Order: sequence, then structure tokens, then C-alpha cells
Amino acid sequence: MHVDMDMNNRQPSTKLGHLFAQLRDASSSGNPRDCLETMSGRTQQVGGLRSESQFGHLTLTIDEPVNWGGTGTAPNPAEAMLAALGASIEVTIRCYADFLGIQVKSIGVELTAEMNSQGFFGLDASVRAGFPVISATVKIASDAEPEAISKLLEIMGRCCPVLDNIRHPTEVVLSLDLLQPSDD
Repeated sequence: MHVDMDMNNRQPSTKLGHLFAQLRDASSSGNPRDCLETMSGRTQQVGGLRSESQFGHLTLTIDEPVNWGGTGTAPNPAEAMLAALGASIEVTIRCYADFLGIQVKSIGVELTAEMNSQGFFGLDASVRAGFPVISATVKIASDAEPEAISKLLEIMGRCCPVLDNIRHPTEVVLSLDLLQPSDD
């Protein structure tokens, strides 16, 4: 069975595939109203190194391990970034698989990275504070042709938002709002 990978000759196979097609068609107009999705949220330390993030009505908790002074009850910020990368890879592959009519039973990502604490502590200017390399192994269960799965990975590599933010420098504009202790 040959899978046609032409984006204009798609065969959405699921409700998600049809929704993806509609959203993609709307974005093809180039109209900013149809293309831009604003995301905003807030984080707040709620005790020690434990932080709660609010995005809409959803809460995400981030902490540090006990040996770093946290409670060890939630992923640390770097682990949360890795989780976001894995989830974004999975979502991108699932959306395009369903859009193109490629049957995929399951998608998972195993991630590994090492961080050198000398960067965080400012001890060596040549050592990054973040990960120098992230290894991600995508695991897909599918009866589809290997060519179709390779094409999905190629598309994901171009279209995955979090992967794009990690691979390419993203401008971060920092500002400060200094509050008096009675203001918070």
C-alpha cells in the first residue's frame, strides 16, 4: 500500500484529521486572525522552589528534587521543558498522521539530556547553563510503510513548534516589575 504524501491530496482518517485539515485550510489564507494563537500564563513560587503555572484554567506544578532543595513532588523546569518537547513531537506526528490518513496506533518519545551544574553556578563561562544536546527517540507503533513513517518524521522536524523553539534561538524579552512586599 503506497501512501500519497501530497499535502493537497490528503485523506483525513479521523475526526482529528478533519479538524486539522479545516484549521490548516483556514491558516492557508495568511490572515493573521486565522493564523496567530496567543498563549499567555503566569508562574508563581508557592513555597520553597515549588512553582505553580497558570495557563487559562489549567495548573502545572514544577519543583526541584529534594537534593536541590525542593520537595521532589513535581518535575523540575528542565524536565518540564523535555516533557513539552516530547508532547509537542507526539502531537505534531499524530495531527499529520491523521491528516494524511496514515494509521498510527501509538506514539511515544524517550528523551535524555545532561546538564552541567558549572553552567548554572556560573563557574565556567564555556559551559552552557542549559542542555548542550537533547537525545529524543521517537517510538511509533504502525503497520504503515516505513516510507510513510519517515515522511511523518520529516514533517514533524519542520512543523513541531517546541522543537523549532529549541533548535532556533527565540528572542525572550525580559522586564521587571519590582513590587513592595505588601503589593503581592
